[in-house]
Amino acid sequence: MALRLLFVGLLLFGCIIEIHDAMFTNGRSLQEVIDETINKAMTKVSKKLQDKLEVLKDNKYALKLWKLYKRFYHKNYSTPEEEKERLGKFIDNLKIIIQENFRFDEGLKSFKLQLNQFGDMSFDEFRQKLTGLNIDGRGETPPSEVRDGQDDEKTHERIRRFFVDSVKKKIKKKIKDKFNEKVSPGRHSSDTSSSYYSSGTRVRPSARRPVSSKVSKAAVDYRQYMNPVENQGRCGSCYAFAVTAAVEGTFALKKGERFKLSKQQLVDCSPSNGCSGGYLGQTFEYIKKRGGLEPDTSYPYASTRQTCSLKSRKVGGISDYRNTPRGDEEAMKSALATYGPLAGAIHTTTDLQFYGGSRGGRGADILDIPLCSKQVDHAIVIVGYGTENGKDYWLVRNSWGENWGINGYFKIARNKNSMCGIGTYGYYAIV
Repeated sequence: MALRLLFVGLLLFGCIIEIHDAMFTNGRSLQEVIDETINKAMTKVSKKLQDKLEVLKDNKYALKLWKLYKRFYHKNYSTPEEEKERLGKFIDNLKIIIQENFRFDEGLKSFKLQLNQFGDMSFDEFRQKLTGLNIDGRGETPPSEVRDGQDDEKTHERIRRFFVDSVKKKIKKKIKDKFNEKVSPGRHSSDTSSSYYSSGTRVRPSARRPVSSKVSKAAVDYRQYMNPVENQGRCGSCYAFAVTAAVEGTFALKKGERFKLSKQQLVDCSPSNGCSGGYLGQTFEYIKKRGGLEPDTSYPYASTRQTCSLKSRKVGGISDYRNTPRGDEEAMKSALATYGPLAGAIHTTTDLQFYGGSRGGRGADILDIPLCSKQVDHAIVIVGYGTENGKDYWLVRNSWGENWGINGYFKIARNKNSMCGIGTYGYYAIV
């Protein structure tokens, strides 16, 4: 019966492929078709079917799916041998997606996977070409990046003291306000300092919105301040995309200035390894010392390392940058709400390769992977946080294009022992 349901799903999909021209004219995506046919049929299939997925390799409808996939993502291969190899990887990935979505439907997984432009790549190849973060052996920035002769532990202790002192001041202020309210109801003489909206934007006391502190701290979402999500391509330049996006978002948030910084300048000219990776701290230091970067319009991205070619114009100069203590997600939350987007890092997994959220109405799109490694290898930008159905999460911007994930973003569990290494770095710019 299970095998019969699989064939029914593939048959339905085959019928839709027969009229795929109509699909394209209606503006529907490949993933929408897959979700409405194969994956919909798969939700009714027993787990016993998983060991029978080999039938996909020789099934004519699976081969039609392959043809549609190539057309939709403009896939062209140089030789028949290469296409045969890619087809094998495509089938392997399709089986993984179907198997894992079984687990989602049974409540064993918090998010769904979806077939995307990386469907013809093995995980090892994907990780090699689509990440690019270099890390020091100590798990922190290289010695050359430590400023003023301080080591990492002292820098982290200083930042920790800053956040602790800030919390103490807020507690003292609340106690004083309550006392003043009892003595002189309606008057708050101590309320003279600046405050922040839930978005992190600083406002004067006279312009403060009438919202409670609980509401203002519940969630942050800076997506409105970010430029459209871009695609790093098959170049290990995630560090360049993460740092520039963090700086761009900070300028938009704090100063209302919009621009796009040149990722290519960082790939070509900074002390990084080009398309073979780079450091977050080193990249911030380069931008600080040079007083900014060239605009993306004058030095556009090329997905490969080229000869450094600088001009005179610069934008996005920062006065300084900082990094939150390793593994301290509360410090990351405070820094995010106070300063703006954070350049961070994550460990790449197969789940991340095909992450697609749930779109199922139950809000289950938070990456929560038990026993996920904390050995980070991919740079990202943390642009928000919140709580969904009782689960804390970070809102993260990626650099694999808008067709990946949730329009280029994803959510990952927060306050779960630095899930997949998300708490390793929290670099922010001071502008």
